[in-house]
Amino acid sequence: MDPDLVVNQGDIGLWVVAAVVLVIGIRIVAGILDKQRLESEISAKGGQVESIRWTPFAKGWLGSKNERLYEVKWTDSSEVQHRATAKTAMLAGNYFADSETSGQGAGHDSRHEGADLLAENQRLKRENEKLRCDLDQLREDRS
Repeated sequence: MDPDLVVNQGDIGLWVVAAVVLVIGIRIVAGILDKQRLESEISAKGGQVESIRWTPFAKGWLGSKNERLYEVKWTDSSEVQHRATAKTAMLAGNYFADSETSGQGAGHDSRHEGADLLAENQRLKRENEKLRCDLDQLREDRS
């Protein structure tokens, strides 16, 4: 056996450690780029990102190939809070799914909501009664 061709066990361990470090480094860089991509899309629409959290086993993870999944929380320009699962990949862009909203939009005043609903209900009752009278009149005219 040629001594130059014999691989030292220390060399194999070094290569394994280097490969693991390389994979972890690539994943960290991909995560940073993903977060920047998500933040820039939300900011371009006037939103403010609250948090971006990697969730590898979120809904939809089973069918994803090269996409990474994140739970994203943000507030849009109307002050409505959103929470969604986002799939993102370098070449595929961002895809938001399972979006949930909470909070009220700008200009919403909940103090007047009950009064507005009551007034609308009264208007619809009057309109309904008028239509019933008109229908009864039409039925009498036909007879």
